[in-house]
Amino acid sequence: MHTCLTFAAVACVVGLASAVPTLAETDRNLANTISLDSNHPDSFRNFAPELPQMRARASTINTEIGLHVSEIEPGLFFVTDLVYQSAFVVTDDGVVVLDAPPSFGANLRKAIAMTAPDAPITHLIMSHGHRDHNGGGHFFADIPGLEIVAAAEVAETLEEFHLEGVLTPTQVFDSALELSIGGVDIQLQTANYHAEDTDVMIYLPDQKFLMAIDTITPGEAPFMNFGATTNVNAYFESFATFLEYDFEHFLSGHVSILGNRQDVVAARDYAFDVRTTVYNLMSGFNDRFMNGFEAVEFQNANLAYRVAMEGIRDDCAEKIIDRWKDTLSVVDLWADSHCETALLYAVMH
Repeated sequence: MHTCLTFAAVACVVGLASAVPTLAETDRNLANTISLDSNHPDSFRNFAPELPQMRARASTINTEIGLHVSEIEPGLFFVTDLVYQSAFVVTDDGVVVLDAPPSFGANLRKAIAMTAPDAPITHLIMSHGHRDHNGGGHFFADIPGLEIVAAAEVAETLEEFHLEGVLTPTQVFDSALELSIGGVDIQLQTANYHAEDTDVMIYLPDQKFLMAIDTITPGEAPFMNFGATTNVNAYFESFATFLEYDFEHFLSGHVSILGNRQDVVAARDYAFDVRTTVYNLMSGFNDRFMNGFEAVEFQNANLAYRVAMEGIRDDCAEKIIDRWKDTLSVVDLWADSHCETALLYAVMH
């Protein structure tokens, strides 16, 4: 057993052996690659197909407008192009749009016109300022008097860094805002589980509808690095916040499936399992590091550190895939990134 801490391991070495030969440039190992060549060792064919239970829940496209549009509660419509999602609600005063992704902004206008042909569009509420979810706002820019609602921090970010297609907010709020539009109550609350400035949870209490973008992917393991969150701890804590709401419908922004409460519970259990697995493996970090350091004859501490990191990441991913492969789709595609995200957080905290 080594008596020194990993971070001080170099100081424990009293002598250095001869330099270790390096790999030839053409022999370098390219980590984390997927090949579209069916015969390649890292072929995409080595990944599991989507689970049948997930495929059974997938939305279907209306080819006339290139979107799936379904009324999930009276006047509340779910919209997806099978990759991105948004929603709109028809009120007595007009239509309120909840996010406008650029991938289907123009067709979203068509869907609203088909659904509520005589209703004006009065509001666009943005979950956050990222272009991939609100860069389609410019398709609504010609609407007179359109209220564009966003968190104050999002408005500040957009003022400093203009994003193509994202409209300038006309109504901002600090932490929470309650709206009543045409008889429909809409509650907005800021959070920090994904975006670098702030996220907004959108809740319609009468419809039992909660919208929290870039969080979970119903029926699937989350996207890379837990939805590419910039705040790992807040991501883990967000599940308790979501589950405090009384909701039946959960719109998370991606894939074709509209989520529900059980999807949030499953995503929470998956994320917590990843975190627990990483922390359980951390006790062996120092031994993994020293094994790598000895293998490179104490010449490359960074390489040894990566060996330790990759070992824990890969062992974690193997355990997670084995436990979750029959419950969530694409676990084998993203588990290593989730384990790595949790590991980096564990190392820093």
